[in-house]
Amino acid sequence: MREDRKIIFFDIDGTIYDPGIGVPGSTRQALERLKDRGHIPVVCTGRPRCTVFPEITSLSFKGVIAGAGTYLEYEGQALRNLELPQETVEKALALLAEAGCPALLEGTEYLYYDREKDGPKTFGILERMLRQYPERLKASGPQAQIGKITVALQNPPGFWERLPALEKLFTVIRYEGKPVAELVPRGMSKARGIETLIDYLEIPWENTFAFGDGPNDREMLQYVRYGVAMGNSEGSVLAAAEYKTERMEQDGVWKALERFGLL
Repeated sequence: MREDRKIIFFDIDGTIYDPGIGVPGSTRQALERLKDRGHIPVVCTGRPRCTVFPEITSLSFKGVIAGAGTYLEYEGQALRNLELPQETVEKALALLAEAGCPALLEGTEYLYYDREKDGPKTFGILERMLRQYPERLKASGPQAQIGKITVALQNPPGFWERLPALEKLFTVIRYEGKPVAELVPRGMSKARGIETLIDYLEIPWENTFAFGDGPNDREMLQYVRYGVAMGNSEGSVLAAAEYKTERMEQDGVWKALERFGLL
C-alpha cells in the first residue's frame, strides 16, 4: 500500500451533482485526475444504492457508500448491506402513519412506497424511477428489505410528537428549509461507512478527505482528517466543517483538491 495514497469521499446531491446542471466538467476532470494519480475517489451518499444512477457510476469512483453508511461496496464487491429488522420497519410505519407523514422505504435494490397515496409530488425521486426504473419500485409494507427511511413532513406537529419514539430506533436527520427527514439506523452514518472502508483498505486516517453540503454529511466531515463543506452548504454544515470551498457550480471540488495538492 502506497503511504502517500489518499482516499476522498464525495456526497452526491449538492456536492458533485445537481439535476439542473448535472456533474460539473471540472469535477469530472478532478475525479479522473485523482484516479490517474493513484488516489481513491469514493461516492458517499444518503441515497440508497438503487438510486445511484449512471451519471454517477460512470465517473471514476472505485467504491460506493450508500444509504448513509448502511451499504458499502468496493470495486464491485459488497462489504456491507445492512437491513432493518422487520419489527423495526413495522414500528416505524405505525408511528409515521399515526403522525400523518408519508414514508419512502429505501433498500439496496428497491424503493417501497404507498402507491395509492404517494407519488412524485410527495417524493420527487419517484418521477425518475417511474419513468426509467419502474422495476426498482415496490409497494410499501413491513416486509420491505430496507436500510433507511425518508419521511415527508406533511404534518410536522404529528412528527415531533412521535420523535422521541422514533429516536429510540433511528438517528433522525433534519434539513434546513426542506420538509423531509431521514431515519438512519442508530449507530450508522456516512462516517461509520468511511471507517469500515479505510480499515478494509488499511489506509491511515491522516490520508482521508471528504466533501459534502447537507446535514447527513456533518459527521463525515468531522470524522475525516480533511472535511470540506461546499460553498452552497447548509449553515450547520459550514459551521461544523474545518475546511470550506466554493459552491459546486463554481468548481468548488476542483479548487479544493488543487489547494490540497492532490491534482
